Amino acid sequence: MNVSVELLKADIRDEMVKLERLEREFLQVENKLQPAASDVSNYDRAAIGYYLHNFYNGCETIFLAIARFFENDLAKHSWHTNLLKRMMLEIPEIRPSVIDEELYVLLDDFRGFRHKFRHSYTVELDWERERIVALKFTKTLQLFREQIERFLHSLDKIGE
Repeated sequence: MNVSVELLKADIRDEMVKLERLEREFLQVENKLQPAASDVSNYDRAAIGYYLHNFYNGCETIFLAIARFFENDLAKHSWHTNLLKRMMLEIPEIRPSVIDEELYVLLDDFRGFRHKFRHSYTVELDWERERIVALKFTKTLQLFREQIERFLHSLDKIGE
């Protein structure tokens, strides 16, 4: 048993538990995605935005743990974009890809939204764009869950 691999797996699983909890909370506000923009309060927009922001933070925390374990090289400039792109890459004889292209595209929407959310006031956010990202939450989390499980299984082979 490789202790470092087991620690990485534990870190990933811990973050997945947090994402599962976030999913349960998000489902309680998901009904706010259907009304017209004029019927959604700034408070609800901010709450939904915060869930989307936290979701991507959780995904990125997992990606950072993986990158630090295998590659240890994150350039300071545009590292958020590069990290996500790197997770789609298989690195022969080092690690398999973590996510596929479909999930990459979905997560890139969350990454972009998170950037906008962090650097804007809630009243400056475009509700329709936020809503479009929010409507992808369930599918994105399901794909993320499946692909992380696949990756964790591949770590079992590395740990042998």
